[in-house]
Amino acid sequence: MIDYRQIRAARALLNWSQADLARAADMATSSIKNIESENSSARKETLTHIQQAFDLNGIEFLPGAGVRFKNELVAVHDGKHATIELLDSIYAHAQESPEREVCIIGLDEAFTIETDGPALLANHSERLAKAGIRQRILICEGDTRIHNAPEWYRCLPRQYFTRIAPIYIYGDRIAVHCGSLRRRTIIIEARPLAQHMRMLFALLWESASMAPQQENVTPLRSRAAG
Repeated sequence: MIDYRQIRAARALLNWSQADLARAADMATSSIKNIESENSSARKETLTHIQQAFDLNGIEFLPGAGVRFKNELVAVHDGKHATIELLDSIYAHAQESPEREVCIIGLDEAFTIETDGPALLANHSERLAKAGIRQRILICEGDTRIHNAPEWYRCLPRQYFTRIAPIYIYGDRIAVHCGSLRRRTIIIEARPLAQHMRMLFALLWESASMAPQQENVTPLRSRAAG
C-alpha cells in the first residue's frame, strides 16, 4: 500500500496541488493534507482511491517507496510463439485484476483449434478455471462448435462478427490476435482503454443472444491428449 511519501512524490511528478489530488480522488482537500502530514491514519480504501487516481493519470508506484511515470506499453509478438505469448499474458494479468475475468469479442474456437492445435486452448482453459478466472466469449450466431459451458458464450449477429482478429480484454490490457499462416498478437497495456473496452463489452454482452446448445464435439482435453 502506498504511503505519504509516495503521495507527495506522485503529486510533484504531476505538478499537482493537494486540491488537484483531492478532485481527482473525489476527496476533501483536508483529508489529503492530513494523510500527507501524518496527522491521521488513512484507511486502506482511502489509499486505494488515491492510488487509482494517480494510476489513471499515468503514475506507477514501485516497491521501496518509488514513484515514476508509467509507460503505456504496446507489445507485438509474431510467429509460432504469438499465441503462447497471448495466453501467458492473459493467465498472468487476469489474476491481478479485481474482475478476474477475460472478455473476448469475436472468437471462433474451431478456427483457433485448427490454427493453433487443441492442446494450447485446452491447457489455457484448464489453468484459468483452476485460478478462478472466468471467461465471457462473444461468438457468431449459429456457431455451435463451442468447447466449454454454454453460459460462457453469447452470440453476435453474423453481420457484426469477424473471426480474423478476436479482441481480448483482461486486467489492464487489450489484445488482438490475428493471422492464420503467420500468427500475430498485439498487446496494449493501458488501464483507461481496458476499462472503456470492458464497458463496451458489457453493452454487447447484454444485447447479444444466448448461445445455442453445444454440439456433440470431442472435449478439448481428449483432443489434446489424442
